[in-house]
Amino acid sequence: MIRTKLLFALLLFSSITIAQTVNFTLNECIEYAFGNSYIRKTMLLNEESQSESLKGAKASLTPSVSASLGESLSHRGTETDVNFGGNINVGANITLYNGGSLRGSIKQSELQLEQSKAQTAQYDQNLTIQIVQQFITILGQRELIKYQEQLLSTSQQQMEEGKRKFAVGAILESDFLLLEAQHATNETNLLDSKSSLSNSLLALKCLLSMDPLTNFDIIEPEAEVIESMRIVPTQEEAIDGALKNMPDMQLSENSLAIAQTSLKIARSGYIPSISASASVGTSHSNFNNFGNQIVDNLSQNVGISVSIPIYDRSQTRTRVRQAKLAINQAELEHQQTELDIRQTIVQTYLDVMTSIAKYDSNTKKSEAWRKTFDAYSAQFRLGAITTVELLQQQNSYISALNDYIQAKYNFMLKREILNIYMGN
Repeated sequence: MIRTKLLFALLLFSSITIAQTVNFTLNECIEYAFGNSYIRKTMLLNEESQSESLKGAKASLTPSVSASLGESLSHRGTETDVNFGGNINVGANITLYNGGSLRGSIKQSELQLEQSKAQTAQYDQNLTIQIVQQFITILGQRELIKYQEQLLSTSQQQMEEGKRKFAVGAILESDFLLLEAQHATNETNLLDSKSSLSNSLLALKCLLSMDPLTNFDIIEPEAEVIESMRIVPTQEEAIDGALKNMPDMQLSENSLAIAQTSLKIARSGYIPSISASASVGTSHSNFNNFGNQIVDNLSQNVGISVSIPIYDRSQTRTRVRQAKLAINQAELEHQQTELDIRQTIVQTYLDVMTSIAKYDSNTKKSEAWRKTFDAYSAQFRLGAITTVELLQQQNSYISALNDYIQAKYNFMLKREILNIYMGN
């Protein structure tokens, strides 16, 4: 009985916990996505793998040490005795110089690690932009729903007022039906907007790698935050910031540096390599006077060897040519990447400035149409205008309202994307 009660309590607690709504700001959404994205975790593992490769490349500068131990027995012809023998050897080998190939490999591993980090940063930037787009879409949908609920309430009052007027013969039945149809349209629009909002929240949860059944909502930014977004840097500042912070630029620079390092490694094939070795060993035959044999047979060896390349069937020459071509290609790609970034920032900057102007214009327009609609609503209640005139003004107000919401959140999106490009 106690176990049953305990199980029931745990299930009840779990259901309450699941029912709680998780509320995130934009920054919290981004942080959550970074911590839970499986793709990002895979990229971080790749960074760790590159880090291990770098450690391995650095270890190649240290000596390699090996030891061997062997025992054998032999028997000849008709002899009855079996002879035992054995040897022990410890040796070390180190490459002193190989034309810079080893250090070039270390440099290349370092660059590949930086490349891996830049790829993660590129993924982070793209994911951030997607989250911002979805977050701002939800903000716009929520504001639209707020206005649609007000319009629905107004149309409900208009329909009830029209019903009373129709009952006393003040308006025609067709006018009342128009009011009724408008109210039904407003209901449908509100339902559609709420459905779109639910889909957008689901899409945002997918971007966050969040369980789709989680009760999730976003926290709207303060009005001061939106107003602060009007402060726009100069176009030159935006370009400079993007060139310094965009992962695409870092990836391009790393690719060029890797190609240049590959050329150095390829050229090392023309240069002699020097290596040193040292070893110590001993041996014994049977086990008579084993200790003396070990001491008497002890030997040491130290040597330096030089390997001089003479002819390798033009393999080094081919690798050098290919490396030079890779550098040329990397330089062109680097220049193209810089040009693409400049063009992207200039276009984004122009979009921001245009969106600010449209936001200001549509703010004034929607406010003017709201006041006009309020005035027409008052006149309709007094019977001074027809139903058609009222609905015409309402439709104009709805159109202006939609334009205002679209302009407002388009401005926020463009401005936020510019910040992301600049690394802010």
